[in-house]
Amino acid sequence: MFEQIGNSADVEMRPNKDVRMISAALLAEVATVDQRLDEREIAKLSDLLQQHYKLDTDATTALVESALARREQATSLYEFTQTVNDQFSEQDKYLLVLQMWQVAFSDDVIEAFEEHLIRRVAELIYLPHGLFTRARAEARELRKAEK
Repeated sequence: MFEQIGNSADVEMRPNKDVRMISAALLAEVATVDQRLDEREIAKLSDLLQQHYKLDTDATTALVESALARREQATSLYEFTQTVNDQFSEQDKYLLVLQMWQVAFSDDVIEAFEEHLIRRVAELIYLPHGLFTRARAEARELRKAEK
């Protein structure tokens, strides 16, 4: 189901351009936007990153910890979305927004802050509104299937 974003040689490893870190930071932002660190959201975030980038447990843990730290240091979403716009295809952008919705749905409550954040990111990365709503519906169905 998951396409590889920035697979292997395509990934720039400089901290400000690493698409894995950008993806992780945006997912971490969804998990923490309500000022609470919900274990279900962090578990979903970790699971998505591990599956998507085919990481082992230690690498996933390090990426999540780094993303949470980087997210706290960020001054705006633009720091992340600029790289998304530079390096992601429309399909990759859709997948990112889908993953953001999956993190949001993981605790079975969509907070207004979460929806606003995901909508804002979708706008900043120029994801068409139809794909934004499709990603939300797909994430909702995936959550129902998990139960």
